[in-house]
Amino acid sequence: GDEYVGELKDGLQHGKGIYIFSDGTEYDGEWKDGKKHGQGILICDDGKMYEGEWKEGKPNGQGTETWPNGKKYEGEWKNGKRCNGTKYNKYGKIIGMFENGKWIKG
Repeated sequence: GDEYVGELKDGLQHGKGIYIFSDGTEYDGEWKDGKKHGQGILICDDGKMYEGEWKEGKPNGQGTETWPNGKKYEGEWKNGKRCNGTKYNKYGKIIGMFENGKWIKG
């Protein structure tokens, strides 16, 4: 099952803590009222990773998403969606950008 080690408030994750989901996905970071909130790193069981700011359980603010194949997105997130940033291939070459949530091929 799932496992959590960290600070609690009223029985909910609050403050700093590590949550390991039953599928192996792991979140290490800040919590507020049982939701990911603040700075944190999410490492999925498939090797995909997000590191950055969270708000009410979703990526929000500045963050970097990295895929197992080496591709990477760096930039701003709004409500869990890529908003303004750049996507790179595994060699660091720009393959496109997001502007106001719209994909623009490089």
